[in-house]
Amino acid sequence: MTTIGAFLFASFGGLVFGASIPPCNWGILSFIGLSLLIALNTFTLHWHERFVCALLWGLFAAVLPIAISVKIAKAQGADYPSDFVGWLFALQPFLLLSIFAFVVCWIAGKFWLSGKCKETNWVFFVAAIAIIFEWLTLFLPLPINLAITQSRSPVASIAFFAGIWGVSWFVWFVAAALAEMALKQKLNWTTICFAIFFLAISYLLVKWLHSKAPKQTVKVAIVQNGNEDPLNLAAKVSDIELIVLPELSLGQETPLVLKSLSELARKTKANVVAGFEEPNLPSNSAVLFNPNGEEVLRYRKIHLFGAERWRYRSGKETKVWNDIGIAICFDTVFPDVTRRLAKQGALLVAVPNHDPLVVGFLLHHLHAAFLPIRAIENFVSIVKADSFGLSQVITPDGKITFEAPLGKATVLIADATIYPPLQDFSPCTLTPYTLFGDWFVALSATVALLLIIIRRSYAVGCRSG
Repeated sequence: MTTIGAFLFASFGGLVFGASIPPCNWGILSFIGLSLLIALNTFTLHWHERFVCALLWGLFAAVLPIAISVKIAKAQGADYPSDFVGWLFALQPFLLLSIFAFVVCWIAGKFWLSGKCKETNWVFFVAAIAIIFEWLTLFLPLPINLAITQSRSPVASIAFFAGIWGVSWFVWFVAAALAEMALKQKLNWTTICFAIFFLAISYLLVKWLHSKAPKQTVKVAIVQNGNEDPLNLAAKVSDIELIVLPELSLGQETPLVLKSLSELARKTKANVVAGFEEPNLPSNSAVLFNPNGEEVLRYRKIHLFGAERWRYRSGKETKVWNDIGIAICFDTVFPDVTRRLAKQGALLVAVPNHDPLVVGFLLHHLHAAFLPIRAIENFVSIVKADSFGLSQVITPDGKITFEAPLGKATVLIADATIYPPLQDFSPCTLTPYTLFGDWFVALSATVALLLIIIRRSYAVGCRSG
């Protein structure tokens, strides 16, 4: 394949993969688009050509998500910045995706070209090594999880057992299997049957568990304030059990702010969750007031985003009160916070949120794709209040039941479903992922190590023979 041909091939693969990324949500195309980049790396290319291919793949993956998000924003009459900074923030996830894809596909290509790890072993190796590197992106400014392409598909049910890592693993596994079958030009029934079995068991068992769990509803009010006063909007609600206000929506903490929240809770007879800045620490915080007007919980954001790292101190603790936990915005991109809340007994997680405004509200769509997976991972309901759009209510099985439009101040009144624990049905209380955490990453590392050992043993045997 010529260099120009490789670049065109990579660009087309990125365009296809982009159709699976929110807000496009054609999840099945993630397998095809990713398989094209994997297959491309099995050809003999210089490292810099592979890097350019990955860069083009990642940038072209941004085309459709940005175009569709702009279309949605315009249809809803929502204004967004279109300056250089807005474009830079919109493209940042795709630039990181390019680097991540380059590393994984380069390793996959090297193993294929070595001739000592092919067919089913190679497919398992590619998926395993991808999950190891995906887990390592937790240490980057913005983690990369291909699982978000499946947040609205049956594949997301895998998160119940293996967390977001299992969902991403399935994307890589199927993509590698497609690449392997295309290169060999024959069907690999081992990988086909394994993928179908793995998905079917996860989906059917999760559906069965959810059907058996008793359901209760909590009446919630989500305040999406835009540029309006969130307290004035919240004061108009009645017959509500929980009110959630956005991240930092009340400005700095003052005695007057605390008094206003206490009065709001007493007036509405509801639990109230609201975000503000604690100036003394300083920290990005949220509080929970009970219907008696008493502050019963205070949470400080653990995972700070961007320039927040220089402005605020990171929180350390997660806390739950009466089955309600709090996570703030970027916290929900990481698996640990919601998992810790679930282990502490949370059945509903309130999320004060404020996603950065970028071209087409793209980061709103990308961030929102994490929340259904967080809900499935831990069997919790999630109630997110964003300042400018896509405030949501998500059920424990990952369904988005209510969603506010972009760019409009509104109060969303909705029912949030919770599944209270059963004494004789503990799986409905704590999921395997909640109990055991990132066990699937450890399993992937073990599989990758075993396959490397097998490959090296095979190479030594061939030389001695």
